[in-house]
Amino acid sequence: MTGRVSVGCSVIVDTLLHSHASTRAIHDLIGKPGYVVRLIPRGSSTYALTEMFDLVRGYPEQRKWSFHVDDLYVVTGPGPAPPAHGPGVYTVGFEAYPAEFRVMRGTRHAVPASRGRQPLTESVCGLIVRPVHSPTWAVYFDPAARISCPGCAEGLVTRHPDLAVGGAASPRRSS
Repeated sequence: MTGRVSVGCSVIVDTLLHSHASTRAIHDLIGKPGYVVRLIPRGSSTYALTEMFDLVRGYPEQRKWSFHVDDLYVVTGPGPAPPAHGPGVYTVGFEAYPAEFRVMRGTRHAVPASRGRQPLTESVCGLIVRPVHSPTWAVYFDPAARISCPGCAEGLVTRHPDLAVGGAASPRRSS
């Protein structure tokens, strides 16, 4: 989990480690964006009822899913609108054809924002990935995150040396 999960916040399903077994069985949920509709306390755990932006293959009528809050990645709060295109603007993509599936975490790959709406595209490191699609907000690639692809982070330094000083491939927001 990154950040604090609260009602109304935008999230991405990051893992399926702590969620219910029936939810963990649906691997297509990893990388899908949504927003939290309700928090549900269950003893020492808290679950988030999340409405997904996209439908999940095999579940055409189900938009709301229950996830443990530790399985969600919280997208940063509202701020000035970042540029939609330009050098150094990269979104996140997950490997489309993984050699082995890891329930714990999917490695995040950098995808140029101009190609972020395609169903499959090539990441900076050369892998074919599924970009994270969201109609309301962009998910920016952060090379400093521990689950970011090292090949993509190195490729960004090669393509945009000016970003290596700041250490992030996302646009700077003024505080």
